[in-house]
Amino acid sequence: MRRYLIATIVALSVCNAAFAADILGDVLKQIAANNLTLQSIAHDNRADVLDLKAANTLAGPSVEYSPFFGNGYSGVAESELVVSQEMEFPTKYAARNKQAQMQQTVGEQLLAKQRRDILLQAQLLCIDVIRVNQTLAMLKERLANSEKLLQMYEKRMEAGDANALELNKVKLDCMEVRTLVNESQGERTALVQQLQQLNGGKPIDVTTTELPDFPKITDFESYRTLTLATDADVAVAKTALRAADMNLKVQKNEWLPNISLGYRRNTEQGEAINGVLVGVSFPLYSNSRQMKAARERKESAELQVAQAKHEAVATLRTSYEQLQGLQQVIDHSDVKLLQESLTLFAKALQQGEITALAYYVEINSIYEKLQRHIDLHCQSVKLLAELHKNDLLQIGS
Repeated sequence: MRRYLIATIVALSVCNAAFAADILGDVLKQIAANNLTLQSIAHDNRADVLDLKAANTLAGPSVEYSPFFGNGYSGVAESELVVSQEMEFPTKYAARNKQAQMQQTVGEQLLAKQRRDILLQAQLLCIDVIRVNQTLAMLKERLANSEKLLQMYEKRMEAGDANALELNKVKLDCMEVRTLVNESQGERTALVQQLQQLNGGKPIDVTTTELPDFPKITDFESYRTLTLATDADVAVAKTALRAADMNLKVQKNEWLPNISLGYRRNTEQGEAINGVLVGVSFPLYSNSRQMKAARERKESAELQVAQAKHEAVATLRTSYEQLQGLQQVIDHSDVKLLQESLTLFAKALQQGEITALAYYVEINSIYEKLQRHIDLHCQSVKLLAELHKNDLLQIGS
């Protein structure tokens, strides 16, 4: 029977954690779809790509007409008509087309990173809302118990079995708990408003009291290797490096000449002469400096990749070590013992074994420990959420 009960409790705990994860998943999907910042970035990315493609087209044709007038000749003595089209060397267009495709990839990576950061912010807010939900549930239960005690002591006071000091202590506790409830409700309202802002101003809420369950990290080195392979910050830096390399290749093509082709017609006293215009221009002075700038950008991008990796590893290690320290404190916290102690002290007070003053000294200490446990558990779950933040890349992509 005992094994069956334990198995049932474990199964319920797993189901509750899975249910909480589903609720948070739905909230994050809504925010990914409704967030105005993400929508704005997506439009900017498309605009940047269109700008590159627009710049990678032929310029408009040029038409020039020059009439000449002479003494002793009525009308136009001579005229010149030139219709020309200037174009860059064909391989430049192909290289810039690849550059536009790379720019699109850079924009997609930046959007994915921004979406991950916004969803992580939303996820941490959801966890805080759940923490406040747990606090409110505990405070409402505590307030209900205090109100029952107040009724009991008012009856005892009428019967002469209690004194005014004890009755006032119960009343003060009711006032204190109501204040704590109001403060927690205010905090919850502020957190939900922040969630709604991330959701594009649309209503959204989290009502569960169950925190989401994240996979435990047993081997940090294996976890670090896997995380770096999918980290959005590192991916952005690597994509920027590929874009810088592509830009260098584009600049190497810039030494190729620009070509002008056209038609030319000259008339002199009614006689016309037709011809072809061919011109070539070489960027002798600007290309070398552009090449140097492109090389500098590539070296900068290489350093940014290394920096992104170092920062990612440092962040992972710091969060992991903080989580380990918090977990040790949580493991030493016996919530069941604290809850049993509340019940025992309540019975002792009802049976007259302790005074109201002694009772509140003890239960206030117990409730502080329970609140501390709620806060620490919330912090540990938030650290796990940050450690698994790159899993959010799958939402809304």
